[in-house]
Amino acid sequence: MKKEYLKYILPSTLSFLLTGIYSIVDGIFVGRAMGDAGLAAINIAWPLVALIFSLGTGIGMGAAVVMSLNRGAGDEKKAARAEGNAFFLLLTGSLLLIILLFLFSPLLLELLGAEGELHPLAVTYVRYILLGGVIQVFATGMIPVMRNHGASFYAMCAMASGCLANIFLDYYFVIALRWGLAGAALATVFGQALTLIFSIAFFMKKENRVAFSDMRPDKSVISPILQVAVSPFGLTYLPSVTIIFMNLQSMNYGGEEAVSAYAVLAYIISFMELLVQGIGDGSQPLLSLSRGKGDEKSLKTYARWTFLLGISVGVLGAVLFVLSGNLLPEFYGTSPEAGAYIIKATPAFALVTALYGLTKPAVSYFYATRRTTRSNILVYGEIILTLILIVILPLFLGLDGVWYTIPAVQVILGVLCVVFLKMPDKRRD
Repeated sequence: MKKEYLKYILPSTLSFLLTGIYSIVDGIFVGRAMGDAGLAAINIAWPLVALIFSLGTGIGMGAAVVMSLNRGAGDEKKAARAEGNAFFLLLTGSLLLIILLFLFSPLLLELLGAEGELHPLAVTYVRYILLGGVIQVFATGMIPVMRNHGASFYAMCAMASGCLANIFLDYYFVIALRWGLAGAALATVFGQALTLIFSIAFFMKKENRVAFSDMRPDKSVISPILQVAVSPFGLTYLPSVTIIFMNLQSMNYGGEEAVSAYAVLAYIISFMELLVQGIGDGSQPLLSLSRGKGDEKSLKTYARWTFLLGISVGVLGAVLFVLSGNLLPEFYGTSPEAGAYIIKATPAFALVTALYGLTKPAVSYFYATRRTTRSNILVYGEIILTLILIVILPLFLGLDGVWYTIPAVQVILGVLCVVFLKMPDKRRD
């Protein structure tokens, strides 16, 4: 079992590790080339951009869970239809989202706090990202499906190729050519295009081809795909909603320097979030397959290993975060004022990375086994708690209240995770 577990976990975790490294390097390039304004603009624009990646992840993971559950139950025909309908949903969903973002992104960016020089910078970034919107939705959505074919290593290579290309092009476009946020956006699009090429090559193989008849919309598989997709979509996207309100309150209580400081802190915790999400996503095929077979012994074993690994990585990340806190302002090229904010807030955000090791794998575990009520409570409860605390805490603590919001939310979610894990599962989906 350990060999099988590592076969899925290691490629997925390494893929997300590289993606996290890219996100950090991307911020370093933008910060050094454009300073606080570039960091603030890309952070304000990110919630719109994240919709694209989250849509692909949600649909792809929803389809992957339904595929594995049906295969575990011996229904290969329904598993094939779930895979085919994933392609239908990725295409229609991406086209609709791109049209809406293209029409309304300037107005939405104003509402998100892009004022003065930040607004044209943020609009530029979003518009260039949208040029490759369909590419990015398919690139992110096909990865979980490939992983559920048992091709975890190949899926890792597909993601890794895109990330490495992204890092190289980021340097070339942003630093060498001085294209600013347009260069950062184009680097992302071209990197995702390379991932998509790998994915297309995989599905062109005879044994992996999807029949056109399975792509016809089928309500009996679309419905469970979307039911599961709600959780991974929220898990991927809602941190971006948190960014919206953190940006607004940072601007209110600390100005552009505070927004820039939070952008740096957000890069670091996003890296840790991606890392533990890689652990959760990597275990998903085995968890779903065990659930579909009714093999509770294997299910409990895989779940135990996932939580032990996630918590260990989260604690280690928190320690490294604290130790490197004084170096972050120099790496990202922030102003002295923003740097002071970063150093002060580092311990609070280090606590967040530690708790991610529990809360994020818990969400993945619950939706992988179709305990979607519990996963949705954790995912959407996080944003509700954030909305409440981001208003209340700053009233009493000022900017410190902004910094303490996310740690407080994660503490509450951590307690809730323990309660949910100890609750008996009274029904089978």
